[in-house]
Amino acid sequence: MVHKEIAIEGTVKYATFKNRPNRFLVNLIPDGRSNSEKAFLHDPGRMKELLTDNVRLLIRKPLNPENRKTKWDILAVEHKGRLVTINSSLPNRVAKTALMNYWIQELAEFDYVKSEISYGKSRLDFLLEKNKLKCYVEVKGVTLVKNKIALFPDAPTSRGVRHVNELIEIVAMGYKGVILFICMRDDPIGFAPNNETDPTFSKTLQTADKEGVEILVYKVKPIIKNQQLILQFKDKIKVNK
Repeated sequence: MVHKEIAIEGTVKYATFKNRPNRFLVNLIPDGRSNSEKAFLHDPGRMKELLTDNVRLLIRKPLNPENRKTKWDILAVEHKGRLVTINSSLPNRVAKTALMNYWIQELAEFDYVKSEISYGKSRLDFLLEKNKLKCYVEVKGVTLVKNKIALFPDAPTSRGVRHVNELIEIVAMGYKGVILFICMRDDPIGFAPNNETDPTFSKTLQTADKEGVEILVYKVKPIIKNQQLILQFKDKIKVNK
């Protein structure tokens, strides 16, 4: 049996959330300490449903502490008894590992080529190839779930709209275009664009689907093993159209 797991570097511990002065800064109290300390939150999303008073956070010391003004990195939040990762570098980490190891059935015929491909005014996340057929993949991380449905985005995203439009152009040129949503929690059973928060993105994604862009959604289960965060790559999620 293949263990589809990604181990995230660093020893983790818990802390208690106090407040969020700006998008990337959180004040928290690490377990075993009494004073508030500053932590870096690598995720600009709103996450109002996750970052509530005194919620439990999973943190680690910075891997590269030089020139850092914060003592901690935030990796995940405990929400209704389960971990949800809230570090926006992790969805791409999951996707790259999954693509390189052929874990995504719909893309298993393609070989990984490279990351960060320039296209137009953007950089798309991954380029895959099968013989001479190119496949461009853009990854989006999802943390918001309502009534068992994963929703993206949790805040308006003009950048996301631009990426989807570029995938539409890529498909029109005869290449394959894929938008891959990685849900960083294991409780959703379906996925839908968040029309209430960003109707433009929702409409653009629907257009992309009609124009031949493939929409894939997979989820991960974050767990702690030997004081380390482990991301278990799980099932595909149905897209509600």
